[in-house]
Amino acid sequence: MKTLYTTLFLVIFYLVPSSLFAQESVELNGLIKDDKQTLPSATVLLYAAKDSSLVSTAITNGDGKYLIHAKTGNYYIVATSIGYNKISTKVISLNGEKTHTVPTITLAETTRSLNEVVVTSTKPVLERRADKLVFNIDATPSAAGLNALEVLKKAPGVVVDHNENISLSGKSNVLVTLDGKQTYLSQEEVVNLLKSMQSSEIESIEIMNNPGARYEANATGGVINIKTKKSKADGFNGSVALGGGYNKRPSSNNSINLNLRKKAVNVFGSYGYYTSEYEEHLEIDRITPGSANRLFFSQRNNDSSKNHSQNFKIGTDFFLSKNHTVGLLVKGNIGDWKQRGYSVTNIGSSFERADSVLKTPSNSGRDRKNFSYNINYKGVLDTAGQEITIDADYSSYDGENDAFYQNRFFLPDGSFFKDGQIYRNFAPSSINIKAIKADYVLPLSKAFKLEAGIKFASVESDNNFIFENQVGDGWLIDANRSNRFKYSEEVGAAYTTLSATLGKFSFQAGLRAENTHSIGTSVTLNEVVDRNYTNLFPSLFVSRNFNADNILNFSYSRKINRPNYQNLNPFIFYLDQYTYNQGNPNLRPEFANNFEATYLFKQKYSIALAYSHTSDIITQILLQNAALNSMYQTTLNLATDEVFSLTLNFPITFTKWWNVNNNILAYHKQLKAPNLNGYDLNSSQFTGNIYMQHNFTLSPLFSADAGIFYSTPQIDGAYNLNTFFTSDAGLRYNFPNKNGNLKLGVSDVFHSQKPRITSTLEGNEYDLKQWGTTRAVRLTFTYRFGKSTVKSERSRKTGLDDEQKRLGQ
Repeated sequence: MKTLYTTLFLVIFYLVPSSLFAQESVELNGLIKDDKQTLPSATVLLYAAKDSSLVSTAITNGDGKYLIHAKTGNYYIVATSIGYNKISTKVISLNGEKTHTVPTITLAETTRSLNEVVVTSTKPVLERRADKLVFNIDATPSAAGLNALEVLKKAPGVVVDHNENISLSGKSNVLVTLDGKQTYLSQEEVVNLLKSMQSSEIESIEIMNNPGARYEANATGGVINIKTKKSKADGFNGSVALGGGYNKRPSSNNSINLNLRKKAVNVFGSYGYYTSEYEEHLEIDRITPGSANRLFFSQRNNDSSKNHSQNFKIGTDFFLSKNHTVGLLVKGNIGDWKQRGYSVTNIGSSFERADSVLKTPSNSGRDRKNFSYNINYKGVLDTAGQEITIDADYSSYDGENDAFYQNRFFLPDGSFFKDGQIYRNFAPSSINIKAIKADYVLPLSKAFKLEAGIKFASVESDNNFIFENQVGDGWLIDANRSNRFKYSEEVGAAYTTLSATLGKFSFQAGLRAENTHSIGTSVTLNEVVDRNYTNLFPSLFVSRNFNADNILNFSYSRKINRPNYQNLNPFIFYLDQYTYNQGNPNLRPEFANNFEATYLFKQKYSIALAYSHTSDIITQILLQNAALNSMYQTTLNLATDEVFSLTLNFPITFTKWWNVNNNILAYHKQLKAPNLNGYDLNSSQFTGNIYMQHNFTLSPLFSADAGIFYSTPQIDGAYNLNTFFTSDAGLRYNFPNKNGNLKLGVSDVFHSQKPRITSTLEGNEYDLKQWGTTRAVRLTFTYRFGKSTVKSERSRKTGLDDEQKRLGQ
């Protein structure tokens, strides 16, 4: 930590002053806003007054600020942004001063009907900004009809493995947020939520490898923010999307969005319904540990599942005045999942010779209800930009999980040998989350801005696992396998950030403090784990703007990842007699230090170097229990995880109708864990990912795309994932009246999503293959109706931005 503070001191007190003395041109700086908020990503054009020649360009940052360098002379500025009228300033005279602040430029929103506008350009598939990579979904026809998880798989640097764990640039434990709001769901529940969302609801995916202090500290692997579409019209309007697909079995996805906006109030809502059927196949060959009496297990699983989900949102914004807004928001997600499985396991002294065959038919299901409620306030306190936002949230989750398994043994010739264990389990759970947060912004001067915030969140969960064995014609509770687990957690957080623009440098230094008090109670085992800890999380962002075309950024942050609630539950969940899942009440939080340097050229080409060091990394792992001849999955703390990465992002335009977005990620990962299941783990792997998105403009009405993703072998925890390849393609037709479109998408064109997993841990021998009906064809119809006058809508975050991610259901 002392080294870090020394580095900060040198940066602020040495590099900054030296850069100020080196100025050779006048710096123009200013702010772009509308009547409610500052405008990021607005375009600023500087023209010479004498001949109207273009001198320089700039893009506003996340705070709506811009910086341009020019020689002495007379100029004028033209500012514009999507959905706003272009505006020109009066002539600006630069007479040798070092800096010149342009009066704030306020853009007026476009009021023409979209039916009168001829669209001549579209957003690119990928946009590289200073602190994030933006993946625009509407520019990708092959995304039509996909759910949000399937769309996420197409995002550069994002990998969703065979267990549906999400990683970013080789780092796991990624924080997934919706519209900047944390879901507070566990990894599994985040996946279920993403499966219930449709691509027609998503505007873009923002990928942030190194978020600052304002973001939740619980994000060691970075942040993936999914921005949903919002109505931007004054008056009444809406849209409807109808979709169907086929992947050996039919699927359906439908949604409707409505918006009514008047001067003093805005009412909006949406509803979506999704249903799908899916097949999955799993092959596991494993050898029990040890040198004597080794058993060989060859397991084959065939599962079929049905999923139904509904999600809705309804909200109201009350514009009390020009500068004060109060809002209410209610969201819900209801779903059920049913699965029928059949497993056949050959057991013997070799893979070629089976002494017995275990057959396990099974039925399992999961029902869930998740509701969240938000009250929010935003106030702009003065014209200088001083503002405050307050959010109060409550969220409830109720789930029911049940399963039935029948184990029967047969001889190799197929004749019945004996009955094994016949059991069933029920696992009801309930989770309640409360949070309140406040954020304050105070401009100290034209060059400095202070931000601060506080948050308090409390979580209470109650999980009951009831395990019953069949005895005769009845059922008897197995007290050794049943367990009730209760968990409570309180997190208090405070942060402050100081932003500054000094010459060609921009700085943002932040510090976040969090105190966590958690109590995990195994009621059945009468065991209590009580923890109380306080941590500091510094962050630093430095940007050097050489000119409009060359920008260099550096960032650092320290993050934490707390165990999700369900992984702390010590219960054992059996899949069959020799396969189970076990919780770990002794899990500790992991801590990561992340560094990244990014060079931007012409706002579209970039190269990024990053390094991440994580201690006590929380990892899902497959191990074998030699005493029970069983294989089980659990979650452990490994010692360290180090990742060095290089990311290249560069678009290529071949012709007016064909361009390609390219993203290349190369990283080296090393994992260490002493005495893991009796062995020392020390594995490393160099991995390369290539993502290419080809876009074709066939005519004013037709467009197409084709995406390719390829990954060399990679490691995660104690397993190795083999080479991975997938591709998608899509075709889009826009109706001439601009009110709708028709999209045809094909996912996993070559049916190549068949991951193969092997162990990297000595003495833990297994070979796992998994694949499903990932190749699918989907057709989606979207229609917009009502008034289409462009009108900006405010954006906001709720207080539930951390805890739901960890529900663990």
